[in-house]
Amino acid sequence: MEKIWDLSSDFVINLALTLLIILLGLLAVGIIVRIFRKAMKKANMDPSLVSFFVRCIRVASYIIITISALSKLGISTTGIIAGFSAAAAALALALKDSLSDIASGIVILFTKPFVTGDFIDIGEHMGFVQKIDMLHTNILTYDDTNVIIPNSKITSSQVNNHTAHPSVRVQIILPLSYETDFDKAKEIILNTIMSTDKVILNDEKHKPAVRLEHYLDSSLETMVRCWTEFENYWTVYYSLTENIKKNLEKEGIFIPFNQLDVHIIGKE
Repeated sequence: MEKIWDLSSDFVINLALTLLIILLGLLAVGIIVRIFRKAMKKANMDPSLVSFFVRCIRVASYIIITISALSKLGISTTGIIAGFSAAAAALALALKDSLSDIASGIVILFTKPFVTGDFIDIGEHMGFVQKIDMLHTNILTYDDTNVIIPNSKITSSQVNNHTAHPSVRVQIILPLSYETDFDKAKEIILNTIMSTDKVILNDEKHKPAVRLEHYLDSSLETMVRCWTEFENYWTVYYSLTENIKKNLEKEGIFIPFNQLDVHIIGKE
């Protein structure tokens, strides 16, 4: 009975210590995560990268707590660790196609070609980055469609980040007739740009420009270019598109359409 009592007492004590290890471990994990989140918030780190680090901290902490608790109960953890290793190897083999997405997700989070909130286009998809996960990236298009793109596809494709710089270029290709007085049309277009709200005018690097680009079959292809803040892009684009046409037509300058002149030579 004394031996049974001693064994029972030791088991109860070890069980209590095990529960204490688990409780203190979970409390410590919560404190560490809160401190980490505050530090990363002050450092202006991308939310997706913060979430990735938090997951890593939680997983590593839970493994340490579990091993410590089992050891306190007198359970050998050697076999458990070996079993975890074998399971991890089997899981890695089964998910080998997803590992490239995970590796690409880590590359994206650390190299930061874009961050949450940026406006990007990847191939045929264009939208705002909502979330960067380990396997895929979510972007929200202008028509409120949530597009999920595998990270491996992103790292192997060309990515255009339209919000990497505070200003964005607005460019319109405008056809003009060969009979048009180009200098007059250029003056009208520049005046239209100058009078358009939200256009950047006081920056030497971003001066508005009107240039003759190409001689086409039925028109002169004219490039109209100016800069604005990203959030004002579509407002400026549509304002210019509409007002340039109106102001040109007021001065008797019309945008030509494709036409073909046919000359018939008759027989005498």
